[in-house]
Amino acid sequence: MRKSLLEKGVFSFESFSHEDALNIGIKAQQIVKKENLKAVGIRITYKNLLIFQYLMDGKKEDHWLKRKEKTVLDSGHSSYYVYCHQNDYQSWLNDESYAICGGGYPIIENGQCVGSICISGLKHDDDHQLIIKILKELEDIK
Repeated sequence: MRKSLLEKGVFSFESFSHEDALNIGIKAQQIVKKENLKAVGIRITYKNLLIFQYLMDGKKEDHWLKRKEKTVLDSGHSSYYVYCHQNDYQSWLNDESYAICGGGYPIIENGQCVGSICISGLKHDDDHQLIIKILKELEDIK
C-alpha cells in the first residue's frame, strides 16, 4: 500500500491490494481492543468486490456498513464529508440506502474512487476518526 496525503488531508493510494484491506481490518480490530472501544463492524470493498468484512462480537448486522459504502461510492467522498455538506445531498437525506454520517472513507486510486473503508458501531464522528487513525498508523509503518 503506497499512499500519500493529498490536499485537505485526503488519503490517496498509489496502489491498493487485498492484503492492504486485510491489514486495515486487522489494525481496526487491534485499536478497538487496545482502546477498549465498543464493538464495531468493518467492511472494505475494492473494485466492486467485498474484500474484508468483520463483525465484532455483539454486532449482528451490517446494514449501516452497506449504507456508508453506498454513500462513499456514489459521492466519491467520505460519508463524513457528505454529512458536513448535507445541502449538496438533499435528495439522500430521506433515502435509507444512504448514511449521512461519518464512518465511510473512499479508497482513491489514480484520482478515482475505487472502493470504501467503512466502520460502524461508535459515534459516527468516532467511526470516521478511527479510519483516519488506522490510515495514519499504517502510513507511519511504511
